[in-house]
Amino acid sequence: MVMTFLQVFGGLAIFIFGMKLMSDGLHQVAGAKMRSILRMFSANPLVAVASGAAVTCVIQSSSASTVMVIGFVNAGLLSLVQAMGLIFGANIGTTITAQLVAFKISWIIMPAIIAGLLMSFIPRQRIANWSETVLGFGFLFLGMEFMSGELKALALHPAFMQAFQTFQCAPIDGHMPWLSLFGAIFIGMLATFIVQSSSACSGIIIALGASGLLDLYTAVALVMGSNIGTTITAQLAAMTANRVAKQAALAHTLFNVFGVIIITATFTIPWGGDPAFFTLIKKLSLNGDLPRQIANAHTVFNVFTTLALLPAIPMLAKICEKVIPVSSGKIKYQYLEPHLLDTPSIALTQTTYALRRMEQKAWKMIDCALNTYNRNDEKNQAFARQLEKREADIDERQKNITNYLSQLMSRKLTAAETAQIPLLLHCTNDVERIGDHTEIITGIIDKLHEDQLKFSLQAEKEYDLLHDKLAEVAKLSAQMLTDYAEVQQQKSQQLHDELYSMLDQFEQEHIARITRGDCRPQVGILYLELLSEIRKIARHLFNINERAGMFYGNYNKKS
Repeated sequence: MVMTFLQVFGGLAIFIFGMKLMSDGLHQVAGAKMRSILRMFSANPLVAVASGAAVTCVIQSSSASTVMVIGFVNAGLLSLVQAMGLIFGANIGTTITAQLVAFKISWIIMPAIIAGLLMSFIPRQRIANWSETVLGFGFLFLGMEFMSGELKALALHPAFMQAFQTFQCAPIDGHMPWLSLFGAIFIGMLATFIVQSSSACSGIIIALGASGLLDLYTAVALVMGSNIGTTITAQLAAMTANRVAKQAALAHTLFNVFGVIIITATFTIPWGGDPAFFTLIKKLSLNGDLPRQIANAHTVFNVFTTLALLPAIPMLAKICEKVIPVSSGKIKYQYLEPHLLDTPSIALTQTTYALRRMEQKAWKMIDCALNTYNRNDEKNQAFARQLEKREADIDERQKNITNYLSQLMSRKLTAAETAQIPLLLHCTNDVERIGDHTEIITGIIDKLHEDQLKFSLQAEKEYDLLHDKLAEVAKLSAQMLTDYAEVQQQKSQQLHDELYSMLDQFEQEHIARITRGDCRPQVGILYLELLSEIRKIARHLFNINERAGMFYGNYNKKS
């Protein structure tokens, strides 16, 4: 008996391992396309549902895809209504696992495992990713074979069979035993709380059905409970997120609860001597075996509830907003969303948004420092009083981005994604150093003001021209980090040539003015120091531009 239980749990472990391996492989294959799929989300609710179903088919877990959606909302990539469409679709996509394991294709197990192993020896990354998928597919069915075989042996034990009879949900005199039904729903919900995967629970339910321990009625009740239980993952993910993300997690729970209520209501409608839902499943399954009926029930349950509740998305969104209101008018979004780390292509894109924000803030500091010479209005003076605090903020942002990328490095990455991380780290360091030059520039200009010194009219004109040209470079750098186009590299090179030509020319002309005695040496030295600072800042900005080109070049390679 003990050995039989060990065989069952061993089979379950192989099944879950195979599902994870297949999911990871598919995720790696499709990861680079996640960003383009994300762009489709905002089209309309139907497209959102289709996208959610497609992504979940790849990830093989509605819990994982819903957590990803929560991350998108928390990062400001999706609105509540868009997220709800995706969540609805995720519930449909997760049924693919049940449909797969319901097939009787044990003959493919060993060929899949052998083929997956052989493919793993091929050094190409794309082939290696597919090898995980094929190998995982083999292990998935191997685990099901182990579970089903051993559960059939357990079904022969009267005590074990009696335990399953305690929540038997088959109709009695044409009526559902409601107490047993809700008990089975609770057990399905509890099991999914523990396993944290509705796909895995569906596989277990199908294995129990194939062994004769469950009938269709009890299996459907367990599946409905599993659909509610899977929402706990999203709730946990949203605990530290903003209120819109919490609303999305609540929408997931409400949707699945309402779905269970709708389907349960159909159990009161008789059709052909059975509750209507079960008669429909039997007809759709063409009197197929029990595993196929359970898989079809899972799919019909999610498709039917999605179609029923899709028109109610705006109303459901209002309920969520009422239950979890946004107390202040401003919603705080988190670009470096931890839940997106499992989708490296999107996590990298989010890092570029965080880096762009950091670069804009660092440039604003430099702009303020340069303005203190001859454009120092009240607004600039107020900003200048906060420079020390803003410098600390830049340092904190550098730390956060570095930590985020360090965490990302521990994930499974493609070669192109691995190459992108150092580029972003170098860009982060460049931006932090730009912020550091603020203190030096303000120190130079403070020295001018303290000693009541001024540049010559020609030098002031040159200073303003350099300031404006540097602002052009900073603006282009921010654009290239998130909205890259190859034409921008040409623009960057043009600005590079223009700015460095101006610096060389103005430096030579200024030295000539000092030599002629048109400029006091003390002022001349401070002016040359400012030119040196502008040159260093420009170098950091052009470094960012160059690495942005390399970053998006790697992105195009993986696409």
